[in-house]
Amino acid sequence: MNEDDLYGDLNLAAAKSVPRKQTASPFEPTASSTSPSYPEIVKLQQQIKTLEAENETLKKNMGILYRTAKSELDRKDRRIDELQNDLDAPVLS
Repeated sequence: MNEDDLYGDLNLAAAKSVPRKQTASPFEPTASSTSPSYPEIVKLQQQIKTLEAENETLKKNMGILYRTAKSELDRKDRRIDELQNDLDAPVLS
């Protein structure tokens, strides 16, 4: 036995002669899973339309929210500048 051969003591001939059972793979689609019924197709198409409409609404709302937040930050920055200018202005008494 060679020192570098980790599996030299195994009987490989016995391992090769074990017959494998031919079974259907759980990952292979069956006939029923590849052809959905017409009502299922209609239901899925309706669900797709609903999700697409919801997605568009969410995108629109996110854009509005972003623009609102940006304008609010700009407004607050202007107010801070105004207040800072009021503080920096000399007081005439």
